[in-house]
Amino acid sequence: MGVRPTVGITVLEGVLFALQPASLAAALAGVLLGLVFGAIPGLTATLGVALLVPVTFIMEPALGMIMLSGVYAGAIYAGTITGILLRIPGTPASIPSTWEGYALREKGDAELALGTAAVSSGIGGLLSGIVLFTATPPLARFALQFGPAEYAAICVFGLVVVGTMFDRSLLRAGVATFVGLSMGVVGLDPISGYSRFGFGQPDLAGGLSLVPVLIGVFCMPEAFRLARRAVEEHRAGRPMRPPMNRGRLPTFKLFRQNGWNLGRSSAIGIAMGTLPAVGPETTPFVSYSASRRFAKHPEQYGHGSLEGLMATESSNSANVGGSLIPLLALGIPGSAVAAVFVGALTLHGLRPGPLLFTSEPGIMYALFTGFLVVNLFMLLLGVFFVRQFAVVLRIPPHVLAVGVALFSSIGAYAIHTSLFDVWIMLGAALLAAALSSLRIPVAPLVLALILGPLLEDNLRRSLQLSQGDWMIFLQRPISLAFLIFTVVAFTLSRRTRRLPGEVAGAESGTGRHGSRNEPPEQPSR
Repeated sequence: MGVRPTVGITVLEGVLFALQPASLAAALAGVLLGLVFGAIPGLTATLGVALLVPVTFIMEPALGMIMLSGVYAGAIYAGTITGILLRIPGTPASIPSTWEGYALREKGDAELALGTAAVSSGIGGLLSGIVLFTATPPLARFALQFGPAEYAAICVFGLVVVGTMFDRSLLRAGVATFVGLSMGVVGLDPISGYSRFGFGQPDLAGGLSLVPVLIGVFCMPEAFRLARRAVEEHRAGRPMRPPMNRGRLPTFKLFRQNGWNLGRSSAIGIAMGTLPAVGPETTPFVSYSASRRFAKHPEQYGHGSLEGLMATESSNSANVGGSLIPLLALGIPGSAVAAVFVGALTLHGLRPGPLLFTSEPGIMYALFTGFLVVNLFMLLLGVFFVRQFAVVLRIPPHVLAVGVALFSSIGAYAIHTSLFDVWIMLGAALLAAALSSLRIPVAPLVLALILGPLLEDNLRRSLQLSQGDWMIFLQRPISLAFLIFTVVAFTLSRRTRRLPGEVAGAESGTGRHGSRNEPPEQPSR
């Protein structure tokens, strides 16, 4: 019989429980399931954790929490696999990783990109696990200092940084941001409850569903591109595939040289994860921007930069551990997935908060240790199965096109089991095509859609608290600091001239060339 953490069990016994065969099996199963949910567009980490919560009811509480943490971490990482191989980010958090990963794939370095992403994710997850284990209470207390003004300032910072990072034309970036913010106000007013831009459609009462929009913007255009490539291959009579530089895998020297980049990006992921309501979708944009700002060769970003890929992947996985900190220490979920954990803990009679550390220390430290094991498994699986993942490149494009379109439609429908979401997906695909023809970047639109509701809610709450006084944003030190960061980032971006043709993935959040939303087709080989 193994050690079972219950009330009063010591921290050491909780650690030993997480290292038992049953716990290791739960961690491995969670990671594998997370890889499935993260790699298929539409099947998000939130959906995966939510579907498996009932399964944990027949398990020990600690085992169930370890498995769910594996699903969470695995899904966040797996979204990058399809992003690198097919230019289809499996999760919103994988969008920045797709820019660099797919560029590397086009150069024939798919295995290098996959290996780098796996190790970077593992490093970020392990660092966040160490912080989760050692510093949960103090970091959670710091997160309590954030109020509506601070969240509003963070949203403005994110929108400005992303908008100025992608396009020299402020007009194009501004148009994309405006469109995204406009899409975010559809639905019920969060304060008054009045319907806005609903056009009499009950399905729009809750606003535009984020996942169908993202699928329409990123997945359906890729299905069309693959179909076009299949037609061209058929006409040419031979396949047009990118080269494959077999044997090129990341080295220890590469990660040693990027130690500061990995540490900084992981710290950003952990810090933003501790902030309630700031989900993992925002973190990679901020870490990517910071990495590019301090890079020795920023002109390489958007053209297959390993530094950029490391920054986004390490911050993504670090955000997972960070989001669990306020949940466990304060009972405040740091992301949508973490909110599902509340239901899982409640299902087992556990109430998240400070008392949980005194009443159930064994379960807590079993979870912390299990989270470290989860990230170690994720790293090992990612490295050892790099070449198996790359087999996707050998699938004929017409098969991939049908599969992408099918899974995209299923994913959009599965969110609310509604055909209306499928129409939203198709509408978003048409919008992406229209913006592509105007050379308007899609990435600012996506982030504006994600941050828009959060910005509106906290901006209005701040003004209500201050009775309409805008000085509240300057009177609070943290919000003032973020506003100063915003001005500095904007000023520096205007002074930094890009090289000719450099877009850094701007045109669709994935492409590398200034004239189109997608990279040009590879020549026949």
